[in-house]
Amino acid sequence: MNLNRALVILSGFLLCLVIITVINLNFNRSKSKLTKYEFLIDTEVLLSNIQCIPEIIRSYEKVKDIHGVKNSLFFRYIKNDCSSCLNSDLNEILTLQEEIGKDHIWIFPAYPDNRESRIQLSNELAKYNYRNISADSLYIPTYAGEQKSYFAWINNDGEIDMVFIPDRNKIKYTRDYFQEVKKKILQDK
Repeated sequence: MNLNRALVILSGFLLCLVIITVINLNFNRSKSKLTKYEFLIDTEVLLSNIQCIPEIIRSYEKVKDIHGVKNSLFFRYIKNDCSSCLNSDLNEILTLQEEIGKDHIWIFPAYPDNRESRIQLSNELAKYNYRNISADSLYIPTYAGEQKSYFAWINNDGEIDMVFIPDRNKIKYTRDYFQEVKKKILQDK
């Protein structure tokens, strides 16, 4: 009797495990087919984007006349970003740049305006279009106590259309965001 009871319990447990696995696989499959803006589905990324978008847009109005480029992506970061995170983002940008061209991508670092920074930026960003813009001119959001780099799309009207805060641990979201950028560039040609 005890052996039969143990087999029934074990069978029930295995059945539950199989059901949970199937549900999880279906969920992951449906999650990998992201539509237009669903790449922001991650709660942390979504919350940080919602909180910072108004400040980024307001601060961009100050530098819009300086930059003036439309239909382009920009990447904003500060000097004290983690170097491996920055390298990861720059490598992804370089890959995108090879696909869509250099004209549609700008890097806006926030470094001190001194000779040392100019030399460092010219060495590190030689492959990119870039302009050093001070941290007080173009907003850099703070999330969970640290400042975050971000991407933003400038549409044909010269306004910020999409803001995205990358997460090095979720590079797929960045790549999905870049796919949306590529679509915008192709539709605006």
